[in-house]
Amino acid sequence: RIKGVGQYDARTAIDYGLSGANLRCTGVDWDLRKAKPYSLYSRFEFDVPLGSKGDCYDRYLIRLEEIRQSLRILKQALEQMPSGGEVMGKVPRVIRPPAGEAYVSIESPRGEIGCHIVSKGKAEPYRLKFRRPSFVNLQILPKLLVGETMTNLITILGGIDIVVGEVDA
Repeated sequence: RIKGVGQYDARTAIDYGLSGANLRCTGVDWDLRKAKPYSLYSRFEFDVPLGSKGDCYDRYLIRLEEIRQSLRILKQALEQMPSGGEVMGKVPRVIRPPAGEAYVSIESPRGEIGCHIVSKGKAEPYRLKFRRPSFVNLQILPKLLVGETMTNLITILGGIDIVVGEVDA
């Protein structure tokens, strides 16, 4: 039922800035945990699920495989956990970034979450902006709905997999 619905190619996905399953369903092999490892991800073996057709069905299959890969990562994390329960580090209550600006991002279940911060060296940021994957991924919706049926609207929107709270700019 969902094969071929809401389909787009890799060039379109990149042009729209899509990430997560919405990008990988087109065959683009991009996952921040592999491309730019952060935290402990370099310690874990896992596969990045890819599609090839760029449709709702590929996005569905990718998300199922992401669950399997997450379980694989969790098993490895449990095996590597210290047996004594030692605290590995403490996070300060107030983080004072040095003056300047930085952008950091992580791979979330819906794609790239980014944080751009401009600091003047104080406890509060001068400017703070988040890149929310649902907001970015939703931008392709009007293009995908051209010539579609109302029934496929639900399928396509579900395939994009948004969190409504993230789409408020």
